[in-house]
Amino acid sequence: MKNRAIVFLMFATFFVSSCAALGRFNPGHASFERGLALFNQGHFSESVTYFERATRENPEFGEAYFYLGRAYVSQSKWRAALPPLRTAFRLSPRDAQQEIMNLIVDATFAAALNDFNLGGDRSRPEPERLKELL
Repeated sequence: MKNRAIVFLMFATFFVSSCAALGRFNPGHASFERGLALFNQGHFSESVTYFERATRENPEFGEAYFYLGRAYVSQSKWRAALPPLRTAFRLSPRDAQQEIMNLIVDATFAAALNDFNLGGDRSRPEPERLKELL
């Protein structure tokens, strides 16, 4: 019985240490995980640094590009979101591409609207400017 407990503990220790080492063999994984934790806490601007680092460490890490784009979208930085989202689309499996494409379309549309509004006369309220355009 005592031998079984020792063997079990050795196996459990080996298994846990093997799982911990997996991140070392996947470049960018540790940076991505830190960025994802910040992103999920609503710290979008802080998460960008880690997602960018993950994409530098592993240029084929599609999920890091996707979350980098999402972090920019969450900050209303539409133009900055487009390049990483395009890269995420290129690197992603076919079944994920539709979700990414929807985000690309939304960011492109929002960037266009933002550019359109930036050129207007800010001295008048928004509804008055829109009436003129219609």
